[in-house]
Amino acid sequence: MARQNGIKLRGSTYWLRVRVPDALREVVGKGEVRRSLRTGDYKEACSFARLERVTLDAEWDALRRKAGLDKKQPLRKGDVLQLVANWFVQRSDPSAIEQQAGEADAPTTYDAAIRELQEAASWDLMAPQLFGDAQELLDENGLEADENEPAFLCLQETLHAGHLELERRRVLRDFPSAPIALDPYFSTPQSAQLHLVAKTRLSTLIENFQADLSRPQLRGKTLAKRQAQWRMLEAFFGSETLVSDISREKVRAFMRFLERYPSNASKHFPGLDPLRVVELTKAHGLPKLSPETANGYLRQLGALTRFALHEGIISSDPAAGLLFRRSKIAAKDRRFPFTGDDLQRIFAAPLYRGCKNDGAGYSRPGPHIVRRGRFWVPLISLYTGMRLNEICQLTLDDFAVVDGTDVILIRSSDDEKKRVKTEAGQRFVPVHPELRAIGLLKHVEQQRATRPANAPVFPELPLGSTEYRSNLFSKFFARFLQHVGIDDRRKVFHSFRHTYRDALREADISAERVRALGGWTSGRTEETYGSGLRPATLAREIEKISYPAIDLSALWIEDCTNLATSRRSGKSSGS
Repeated sequence: MARQNGIKLRGSTYWLRVRVPDALREVVGKGEVRRSLRTGDYKEACSFARLERVTLDAEWDALRRKAGLDKKQPLRKGDVLQLVANWFVQRSDPSAIEQQAGEADAPTTYDAAIRELQEAASWDLMAPQLFGDAQELLDENGLEADENEPAFLCLQETLHAGHLELERRRVLRDFPSAPIALDPYFSTPQSAQLHLVAKTRLSTLIENFQADLSRPQLRGKTLAKRQAQWRMLEAFFGSETLVSDISREKVRAFMRFLERYPSNASKHFPGLDPLRVVELTKAHGLPKLSPETANGYLRQLGALTRFALHEGIISSDPAAGLLFRRSKIAAKDRRFPFTGDDLQRIFAAPLYRGCKNDGAGYSRPGPHIVRRGRFWVPLISLYTGMRLNEICQLTLDDFAVVDGTDVILIRSSDDEKKRVKTEAGQRFVPVHPELRAIGLLKHVEQQRATRPANAPVFPELPLGSTEYRSNLFSKFFARFLQHVGIDDRRKVFHSFRHTYRDALREADISAERVRALGGWTSGRTEETYGSGLRPATLAREIEKISYPAIDLSALWIEDCTNLATSRRSGKSSGS
């Protein structure tokens, strides 16, 4: 007869060894329990074992109720293969094989082994054991199913295939030349903590994802952005939804939801549930999320589902490959560079010709040119192409001398107080002669005399709610542009970077050096070779950049005769 698992002869008495359900291991204090079956006869031991298993099941249920773990989840067909794969791995481990080898009625001849294999193949003979094994698996993994449900029948049939495969392997261990073919499905079964398959909820998955030590710890603005995306996912799918219940169709429904979701929803509807927001969006005629922003939510969902897949929580990734197509940027949304007339308006403003102060009085004419953050940030962007946040986060030690050249180091920090947009954004830019003439390096040196090396260059710029100085500066600069008469909404602070890119083109600088000076990348493998261009080389290139439409010599505090001569000769034009 086919043997029951967990029965082992110790001396002259059979014992039953049963694995403690995972959820109860801390309560019980051990991984398995042993019960004496009080007999040396194997057939009697099997009968007693069935009674002991029933008794243990009742004990497990009582412990679950006491510990508040008695809420079970329904068995789904998608769980069956993983459940049986885990069961098969446990039955195939060396200790289980040793147990089988020590059983009293193990066949001693080839014919007896084949008879037992035939018995294992019989559904009628195996049905009682399969039913018991299936119930035990459900209990161990916090699942439940009616015995007439298709999923429960599927579980018994798959267990039957597993039992038959174990029997085939036992025969081949004892009789290696037996003409028996193994089931390929069980050739490389994957073991997993399958109680998670049934019980892991979306909120728990997010917590585990965030706590995963193999991932970089998020801080500051990046963490706030991720948390907002996770809240959206929990609002749509439900924080208590089982991860295994998130189907591909539900992900597509989420995409349809994002198509109707407004941009800047937190400003229009602060604190309102996202599902309610969608209902109100159409009535208010609000603009929708851009494809790239919507894809940010889908990428975060994909990161979570891939994590769940790798952890064995789900067997397939429902979000794989689902992203919105990136649409071409509409002309009305494209950022424009500043024209020569725009630059004249910007640098003829009171902030650069004399104002009341650089606070509330920045737009009113007065006697002061205050060389602080509001004065320097636009100038640095114009002559280096640096992004707004890259400038606002500069610290005193970001100004250095490398290869005999004054450079600005653009880099991120481990605490995420400083960050760059892309990997190519980690770079250095030589200090343009115009910035030197206007006194940028002197400004830095004056601060170094009284402040630590890691102090911000522009401490007077206030921090925003995300702890980045660039947030509030962006709003200030939008007001500044209105004051100087630039009201095209396609012209923003980032237009300085576009203007700088045009100046690089006009200066006829090679593509490789343009990328190095601006932190752009071509995506080619060749860029990963070598250590890059020397600072002195890039310094010669950046000197070619000029803007003939503006004359900033009134701001100079250093003698720059060569620079003035260069401008008059018209080396480069950027307007």
